[in-house]
Amino acid sequence: MLCQLQRRMHSLWQEHFKLVVLFSQMRLANFQTDSQESIQKILAVQEESSNLMQHILDFFQTLTDGPCENDG
Repeated sequence: MLCQLQRRMHSLWQEHFKLVVLFSQMRLANFQTDSQESIQKILAVQEESSNLMQHILDFFQTLTDGPCENDG
């Protein structure tokens, strides 16, 4: 009787650990997907920021390119 219980317990533990591994793999895959999406968003914001900075620099360049009538 004890041997049967031990075999059954062993079998259940094996099944339990298989499920734990599958659950962990699923969580890891979700984390990797979320991370990849975050990276893409960061890159998009970085590109937008770079474009905005270029527009600002271009604007300031136009201010300094023209003649200054009030200088002296």
